Amino acid sequence: MRVKTGRFLLVLLVALLPGAIPELPGQDRPEEERQDVFAPFVSRLRVAVRDPQIRLTWRDSVDLEGGSYRVYRHTREITRETFPEAELVATVSPGVETYLDTPLEMGRYFYAIVATDEDDTVFPIFVPFRNKTINPVTVTRLETEEDLAARVYDLEAQPQEDAIVLRFNTSRGGRRLAVYRSTLPYTEIASPRDVTLLDTIDSSTRRFVDYAVPGVEYYYGLFDVALVERGTFQAEPGANVLPEPVQIPLRVSREDRVTLPRRTARPAPLPILEISGAIQDSKSMVARTVPHGGQAQPVRPATARSIESLLRGAPRTPSFTPEPLILPPERSGEGQGAARTLAQVLNTYFIVEDFSTTVDLLHNLLELPLSRDFERRVRFYLGQALWFEGHHQQAFMEFLFASEGALYSETRPWIAGILERG
Repeated sequence: MRVKTGRFLLVLLVALLPGAIPELPGQDRPEEERQDVFAPFVSRLRVAVRDPQIRLTWRDSVDLEGGSYRVYRHTREITRETFPEAELVATVSPGVETYLDTPLEMGRYFYAIVATDEDDTVFPIFVPFRNKTINPVTVTRLETEEDLAARVYDLEAQPQEDAIVLRFNTSRGGRRLAVYRSTLPYTEIASPRDVTLLDTIDSSTRRFVDYAVPGVEYYYGLFDVALVERGTFQAEPGANVLPEPVQIPLRVSREDRVTLPRRTARPAPLPILEISGAIQDSKSMVARTVPHGGQAQPVRPATARSIESLLRGAPRTPSFTPEPLILPPERSGEGQGAARTLAQVLNTYFIVEDFSTTVDLLHNLLELPLSRDFERRVRFYLGQALWFEGHHQQAFMEFLFASEGALYSETRPWIAGILERG
């Protein structure tokens, strides 16, 4: 009898301990406070904190068909009394069973997951440890741009016949990434001129194709745009930048379609024929002596006035004053593939009068399989660069080739200017 009485007292004491028995909806409460115990609610609510982010996970209700789950946040424990003041922070579809929350202010927060049916009816049931928290989660700092930034890792580059394919992974989507290219390692870059911005892409992308110039070694880097604008990005070789350069290989044999002859087919003028010496018993038909002994003679006044009158009425051709010219399609840089590569070469090197580098890169670009029209555009710019480098004969041949297409009007002044120079 004493043993049974002792057990009864032990059970009674445990039952009286606060929180020992979960609060069941509708048990020992007034009628107006009772909750429908058959209403759906989630279970196994867990909270993980990585200040300032809070990760919530749970198990969906098996009794909810359709509908969704609402995530509420409050600075006080969420109950039926405090629920009206709770902040709805997200609506989550069934099957997701997780939510990452980032409060905008530092403080202590409580959470609850409430189910809603297809008719948007809310089931405000709050069961500790199942669909609500009873201990606060503390946020001690606010989220920074570095926290929001997408991190790039596992960057790899694979050269192909006419392009370089970049593959990589990112830590999150919904951000903008800047894709940069450089001929120097990113640890040696000292000026913004040493890098070229290729494009900005979404961080959910896992691939980028660059139609680079063949034969040139390039390094690539991908960074969150916001960090670039703030100047707080970091280059991590092997993660977001390439530790080693990559290039599109040149062809084994190079055959230029435009070549200059090594020597002219006519090295000297034809001799004057002496017809009188070839015909017997004829009079001299070609004068054997030069008038006035080859000395310059003054022009008669009447002749000088006539020549001056003719020159005064003749149209004057302005002297050729060449200037670097970039046409609108290349100036905008909005093309794709090889057209975009050409624009990058022109807007990076040609525009700053680095004509030597421009010549080398355009020669390499001509190694790609290009259409006839696009090849003429490349040769038009190659001719300009060769002109400013002092290679006028080679420039003439490039302009001559480019003039066969749509750039006839643009090439004529250059061709005429070169011929005028002799």
